[in-house]
Amino acid sequence: MGKIVGGNPFLNERGLDPSKLHITFLAAPPAKNAKDRIDALNASPDQFRIKGREIYLYCPDGYGRTKLSNNAIEKAVSVGATTRNWKTVSTLARISSE
Repeated sequence: MGKIVGGNPFLNERGLDPSKLHITFLAAPPAKNAKDRIDALNASPDQFRIKGREIYLYCPDGYGRTKLSNNAIEKAVSVGATTRNWKTVSTLARISSE
Protein backbone atom coordinates (compact mmCIF):
# COMPACT_ATOMS: atom_id res chain seq x y z
CA MET A 1 0.00 0.00 0.00
CA GLY A 2 2.92 2.33 0.74
CA LYS A 3 4.21 1.96 -2.82
CA ILE A 4 0.78 2.86 -4.19
CA VAL A 5 0.62 5.99 -2.04
CA GLY A 6 4.22 6.95 -2.85
CA GLY A 7 3.60 6.35 -6.55
CA ASN A 8 0.80 8.89 -6.87
CA PRO A 9 1.91 11.01 -9.86
CA PHE A 10 -0.22 13.95 -8.72
CA LEU A 11 1.83 14.41 -5.54
CA ASN A 12 4.57 16.07 -7.60
CA GLU A 13 2.23 18.69 -9.05
CA ARG A 14 2.01 22.02 -7.25
CA GLY A 15 -1.25 23.59 -6.28
CA LEU A 16 -3.35 20.42 -6.19
CA ASP A 17 -5.74 19.98 -3.28
CA PRO A 18 -5.06 16.52 -1.76
CA SER A 19 -8.70 16.24 -0.71
CA LYS A 20 -9.56 16.02 -4.43
CA LEU A 21 -7.36 12.96 -4.99
CA HIS A 22 -8.75 9.43 -5.32
CA ILE A 23 -7.44 6.04 -6.39
CA THR A 24 -9.38 3.45 -8.33
CA PHE A 25 -8.11 -0.06 -7.62
CA LEU A 26 -8.71 -2.45 -10.52
CA ALA A 27 -9.37 -6.15 -9.94
CA ALA A 28 -7.14 -7.03 -12.92
CA PRO A 29 -4.66 -5.22 -15.14
CA PRO A 30 -6.40 -2.95 -17.64
CA ALA A 31 -6.31 -3.56 -21.38
CA LYS A 32 -3.78 -1.62 -23.43
CA ASN A 33 -6.51 0.67 -24.75
CA ALA A 34 -7.77 1.58 -21.25
CA LYS A 35 -6.36 5.12 -21.42
CA ASP A 36 -8.12 5.80 -24.72
CA ARG A 37 -11.39 4.39 -23.40
CA ILE A 38 -11.25 6.56 -20.28
CA ASP A 39 -10.21 9.59 -22.36
CA ALA A 40 -13.42 9.05 -24.36
CA LEU A 41 -15.41 9.96 -21.22
CA ASN A 42 -14.43 13.62 -21.83
CA ALA A 43 -14.00 14.20 -18.11
CA SER A 44 -12.30 17.63 -18.15
CA PRO A 45 -11.29 19.25 -15.78
CA ASP A 46 -10.69 15.91 -14.06
CA GLN A 47 -7.40 14.15 -14.69
CA PHE A 48 -6.26 10.55 -14.40
CA ARG A 49 -3.08 8.53 -14.61
CA ILE A 50 -2.91 4.75 -14.95
CA LYS A 51 -0.10 2.91 -13.16
CA GLY A 52 -0.40 -0.84 -13.08
CA ARG A 53 -3.74 -1.82 -11.56
CA GLU A 54 -4.37 1.62 -10.08
CA ILE A 55 -5.93 4.66 -11.65
CA TYR A 56 -5.00 7.86 -9.86
CA LEU A 57 -7.68 10.54 -10.09
CA TYR A 58 -7.66 14.28 -9.52
CA CYS A 59 -11.18 15.73 -9.44
CA PRO A 60 -10.91 19.49 -8.75
CA ASP A 61 -14.70 19.96 -8.64
CA GLY A 62 -15.12 16.99 -6.29
CA TYR A 63 -15.69 13.29 -6.82
CA GLY A 64 -19.45 13.72 -6.71
CA ARG A 65 -19.31 15.78 -9.91
CA THR A 66 -16.80 13.73 -11.91
CA LYS A 67 -17.46 11.70 -15.03
CA LEU A 68 -14.69 9.40 -13.79
CA SER A 69 -16.93 7.60 -11.32
CA ASN A 70 -16.19 4.04 -10.30
CA ASN A 71 -19.06 2.74 -12.46
CA ALA A 72 -17.90 4.73 -15.50
CA ILE A 73 -14.34 3.43 -15.15
CA GLU A 74 -15.50 -0.18 -14.69
CA LYS A 75 -17.61 0.10 -17.82
CA ALA A 76 -14.85 1.79 -19.83
CA VAL A 77 -12.13 -0.73 -18.99
CA SER A 78 -14.34 -3.83 -18.48
CA VAL A 79 -12.69 -4.60 -15.15
CA GLY A 80 -14.18 -4.60 -11.64
CA ALA A 81 -12.92 -1.77 -9.46
CA THR A 82 -13.26 0.13 -6.22
CA THR A 83 -12.42 3.78 -5.67
CA ARG A 84 -11.23 5.32 -2.41
CA ASN A 85 -10.39 8.89 -1.47
CA TRP A 86 -6.84 9.93 -0.73
CA LYS A 87 -7.37 10.29 3.02
CA THR A 88 -8.63 6.70 3.30
CA VAL A 89 -5.81 5.27 1.19
CA SER A 90 -3.17 7.25 3.10
CA THR A 91 -4.60 6.06 6.42
CA LEU A 92 -4.64 2.43 5.27
CA ALA A 93 -1.02 2.74 4.12
CA ARG A 94 0.01 4.18 7.48
CA ILE A 95 -1.82 1.47 9.44
CA SER A 96 -0.42 -1.33 7.28
CA SER A 97 3.15 -0.11 7.84
CA GLU A 98 2.85 -0.17 11.65
